[in-house]
Amino acid sequence: MSGLVLFGAPAPFCEAAGNKPNRLEYPAAGVKGGMAMRVLWTVSAYHIGKNAAWGKAEARNMLFKPLDINTSSITFDGQTCRDVTFETEIVDAAQYLVEKYQATPQSFNLEEKTLKVIKTNCCLPGFSEYMRLRDRRLIVPINGVLFVFEPAVNY
Repeated sequence: MSGLVLFGAPAPFCEAAGNKPNRLEYPAAGVKGGMAMRVLWTVSAYHIGKNAAWGKAEARNMLFKPLDINTSSITFDGQTCRDVTFETEIVDAAQYLVEKYQATPQSFNLEEKTLKVIKTNCCLPGFSEYMRLRDRRLIVPINGVLFVFEPAVNY
């Protein structure tokens, strides 16, 4: 991973794919549109990559943070990205992880041969391209750390 991305207050809009603005919102803690926020995944583990901008202390601070993804938005760490588009691609797990993140499937106890890579127009750190496993876990790269998100709620 190159460059340091901070979770500070980014500009209210970011450029999405195709130069379409992608709106970021900052909902009140635990509130989304006047309703209690759903928690669909939480950070359960991490793998610190080679040359990561973050270390153990920063990675540990992310544990148990909630994530909500629906058909058009992603909400994580107090920020919401709206009007999100999603594209998926199936890739060879070992090749993708080694080439992109210098990690191995064994780093995540993966037995599967393929991963679903999800590409979006969302500018939240880590959510422009992340991975989904067959068991519904997500792997999201933020500042050189690969965070594992476990499903928290079935709806």
